[in-house]
Amino acid sequence: MAEYLVAPLEEPEWVLEVDEFAEALRARWPGVRVGLGSVEGSSVVLEAVVPLEPAPRELGVALSGTRQAVSLDPADAEAAAEFALWMAESVLPGRGLHLIEASSYRTVELTPGMTPEVLLDALG
Repeated sequence: MAEYLVAPLEEPEWVLEVDEFAEALRARWPGVRVGLGSVEGSSVVLEAVVPLEPAPRELGVALSGTRQAVSLDPADAEAAAEFALWMAESVLPGRGLHLIEASSYRTVELTPGMTPEVLLDALG
């Protein structure tokens, strides 16, 4: 398992609305558990646990306090790719998002029509 980020490479002029992101998560993954508001000592404004198949796999999701980056931890590459492509296509289309593998700083720009297989190949 690794940590991944879904974020633009440069500071954007937009922020992700917390309530809208929570609603999008609930619409895509009806069994998601979402917590709003930051925990003392943390800059995270939303935390979620996304159920994955086959159970009991789960994906941890955290929206940063800047509301411009989402961390995925723990995540396998396949789950990170699926989530990142969903976010780039459904939540923030055309916003220059990248999937970043935190430990190696490998990054792949999320482009329209990209498949999970292409994204995984690009991550290496």
